[in-house]
Amino acid sequence: MRSGVHFPITSGSHTLLPNEQQRILIWGNSSLINVAEQWLRSHHYAHILLPPQNVHSGINHEAALTLAAELQAQFVVLIEQEELKTGALIESHCGTGFNINVTVRGISSLSRRTAFRGSAHYPHCVEHTHEIVENLTCQALATAWGFRPSGQLEIPSSLACTAGQLPYSTVR
Repeated sequence: MRSGVHFPITSGSHTLLPNEQQRILIWGNSSLINVAEQWLRSHHYAHILLPPQNVHSGINHEAALTLAAELQAQFVVLIEQEELKTGALIESHCGTGFNINVTVRGISSLSRRTAFRGSAHYPHCVEHTHEIVENLTCQALATAWGFRPSGQLEIPSSLACTAGQLPYSTVR
């Protein structure tokens, strides 16, 4: 039985972020794509592109960059999830749980270089639920964008999902 509340540990940085008008292709497994799409749309990114349903997006980054070129996307957001049975910071063996890590990497289609990155994991083993994966995805994105600093901070995942949002202004 774990004692206390544990918040995710994150790391991330960026050298370049897309602007709200640029086209962004999200590449990863479908559940991660959906969370990233919601996060980006809630942050006013309007030109979100998704791989066709019949394309297995997995970890084939070259295929993602090829599709981005075809779709004239300026950025590719690669999002991956790793599930291990060992190696959590607090617990070396996870038993029925998992050591889950979500990684987000943004690649500029023009330079083909990493423009931003973020990752998030819990210090202990967790159940594999949609909520856990969604929380880690939001934390990784918020850290990559610089809305939250790297580290283990008492920032609930619900706040990471909304971090950096600005209300739409009707007057410009």
